[in-house]
Amino acid sequence: MPTIQRIARATRVRSILTAIVVVALVGACVVRLVDIQLVRAEALNADASGRVGATAPVHGTRGDIVDANGTVLAGTVDRWDLTISPQFVHDLTERDGLEPGQVVTGGEIFERLAAITGDDPLAYQAAVDAALQANPESDYLVLDTGLDGTAYQSVRDLQDELPIGFVTMRSNPQRIYPSGSVAGNLVGFMGTDDPLAGLEMTEDQTCLAPEDGTQTFERGADGTPIPGSTVVTEQSADGGTLGLTIDADVQFQAQQLAEQYRQQYQAEHANVIVARTDGSLVAVAETPSVDPNDPGATDARYRISYSFAQGIEPGSIFKTMAMAAMLDLGLVEPGDEMTVPWRYDPDGPVRVQDAHSHPDMQWTATGAYVQSSNVGMVQLAQGMDRDDYFDYLSGFGFGQADVGFPGEEAFPLASDPSGLDAQTQLNVLFGQGIQVTPMQLVGAYQAIANGGVRQDIHLVDSCTLADGTVVEQPAGDSNRVVSEDTADTVLRMMEHVVTDYGNVTFPIPGYRVAAKTGTAEVVLDPSAGYDPVQRIVTTAGVFPADDPQFVVYVQLDLPQTERTSAAAIPLFHDMVSVLIREYDIPPSTSQAPNLPLEWTD
Repeated sequence: MPTIQRIARATRVRSILTAIVVVALVGACVVRLVDIQLVRAEALNADASGRVGATAPVHGTRGDIVDANGTVLAGTVDRWDLTISPQFVHDLTERDGLEPGQVVTGGEIFERLAAITGDDPLAYQAAVDAALQANPESDYLVLDTGLDGTAYQSVRDLQDELPIGFVTMRSNPQRIYPSGSVAGNLVGFMGTDDPLAGLEMTEDQTCLAPEDGTQTFERGADGTPIPGSTVVTEQSADGGTLGLTIDADVQFQAQQLAEQYRQQYQAEHANVIVARTDGSLVAVAETPSVDPNDPGATDARYRISYSFAQGIEPGSIFKTMAMAAMLDLGLVEPGDEMTVPWRYDPDGPVRVQDAHSHPDMQWTATGAYVQSSNVGMVQLAQGMDRDDYFDYLSGFGFGQADVGFPGEEAFPLASDPSGLDAQTQLNVLFGQGIQVTPMQLVGAYQAIANGGVRQDIHLVDSCTLADGTVVEQPAGDSNRVVSEDTADTVLRMMEHVVTDYGNVTFPIPGYRVAAKTGTAEVVLDPSAGYDPVQRIVTTAGVFPADDPQFVVYVQLDLPQTERTSAAAIPLFHDMVSVLIREYDIPPSTSQAPNLPLEWTD
């Protein structure tokens, strides 16, 4: 019984102690509540009203552009924006923690900031004044962008020295182009906020562009961000890495060669294009070239890619397409014998003549092609319907713009070829009276190199997303234009151009090369006709001819010291030599063909 009493007494003691603790806690809460609501209400309300919520962007990183080997052509580096909260800008005094009597004016703060950035402090003051005039509660203004790590640290040191919580540094990565002008006309460049040219523009939303996030934080009454108050309300996402088919090393050498020969022949413009037989571009060299780091230093007309945008009358380089069509239609054989005068002048308003006068020549079809005879092509094509011919031209890719590059032109083919005037119906056989782009010519020669199958030309290989997912670029459409036998025959005829055209710099010892030259007239305007002097000279070819791997196209616009294709041939020769070295291409192991070029009675 005494044990039961002790237990009961202990239980009562615990109950009493518990009640006392509960009463004490309730009392403390009541006291705190009274303190907050009555005693300190005014002070706390003032403090809370002094806090201001602010929002700032969280920048994602724009994706890189890389070549086929991973060389960065366009990248992003850490940079910062200098921002300020205009409504909180004020002179600093001892109330801000300075020594008694010490004052740092707003003007002095702008001077200290401008000394770091190299800008005008008065411009900073004017920008703040304008922001406040537009909105007295303005809370976010960018004073400067693109500050590097040194400037960033200098501003942070100034913030450690002075209580300028209304000044902040926001991360804002900036675009750089480590390779300078290498592939600059392809890569393009950025403006202040948006892409302005090239792949930077076309692949912006599909691959490169990041998604910016947002963050919120609170400022105290003096504009100072309150530590621990930052909350990311929307996460940023980085852009993807754009992988190109371009080889930066070959691209660099192509640009160097283009500029070398542009200067040597005093040409206005030059370009070199190299494509693989599958349609992937290895180099698209333009000179003058644009440096995306400083596009303003290049004349605006050279900030595009002429290879995609320029319309030219191709001249004799176009005879390859006409010959392929006639061979494929069964109208011509390489050994067909013909007598070719230097001028074709039948009854009527039409006239065709060769570049140079010559006696009647006993050429085969191959010989007329190798000697680039306009008259010979007209004679061979007398039985070819022009509608059929234009169907072949469409199959070769003329009249189309399938790459999607900025400024790319299509130059549609005539909708009714049979309705063309009699002179134009003849001229289109040898590259006059028709307008094409250099890239379309590359696509047509690619079909010849690829056994008669044209594959869409392409520049982009893939996009690797920020999470590592690789999105392959579709290879595009392919279509058979001519038979494999026709393509092979055309290549054999083209080899004779290299070995028998008479230019000593054309052949490359030990290697079989197939090519065709062109000297195109330049149209002044529809009313004035052709320029009597200026020319565009070109050479296009396939290499190696016995095992096609590359299509090479070179072009010089308005050369002054040599106005025939003799100016383009050395550039073509040197570009093929670059490919031999870069890709360790072994010499040919088979003999070149021996098609008859002439015939005798």
